[in-house]
Amino acid sequence: MIKNIIVKENEELILPVVWIGKESEINYNIHLAEVGSSLTFLMLLLGKKQDRVKINVKITHLAKETKSKVIIKGIINDSADVNFEGLVKIEKGSNGSNAWLSANLLLLSNASKGRAVPALEILENDIKAGHATTVGKVSEQELFYLMSRGISKLKARDLIINGFLSGFLETFPDGKIKKETFKKLKYENE
Repeated sequence: MIKNIIVKENEELILPVVWIGKESEINYNIHLAEVGSSLTFLMLLLGKKQDRVKINVKITHLAKETKSKVIIKGIINDSADVNFEGLVKIEKGSNGSNAWLSANLLLLSNASKGRAVPALEILENDIKAGHATTVGKVSEQELFYLMSRGISKLKARDLIINGFLSGFLETFPDGKIKKETFKKLKYENE
């Protein structure tokens, strides 16, 4: 799947994407083409069994006062494999632009794999830009702490997953996504 999107003058695009294992490759190429264009790109990844996906997201700021916020969150279970590469490019002449790119993957099994590589290419001086990434397992210390309070290991893991996703899911424009996600995760963990 390759998606090419152009965001025009003063347009504010909120783009939610949910991956549940169907696609093996996802590509987005988004241009903030005119003054004041704004993008919020939210991607939820739910990998299980032998699901595999390669994701490429490229955001290009082409005009002044453009804004982009890219947030990727993933729950990777069983032997699923997620490979994310993200690039935000701020072209010369895009002064006053603001960009944020983050990817956070939570691995739920020893066989699950995650790779997240965010990158910035900045060709203008008067801008704000940042990126962050984490890939890791559920902390044994966090599990131990919750279990020492009488919570089962499965319930403790569910609480940690809930904490990892809840604020992020609140930003999705469709309120059903949060409910359906936690329902799906709970069902799979039983």
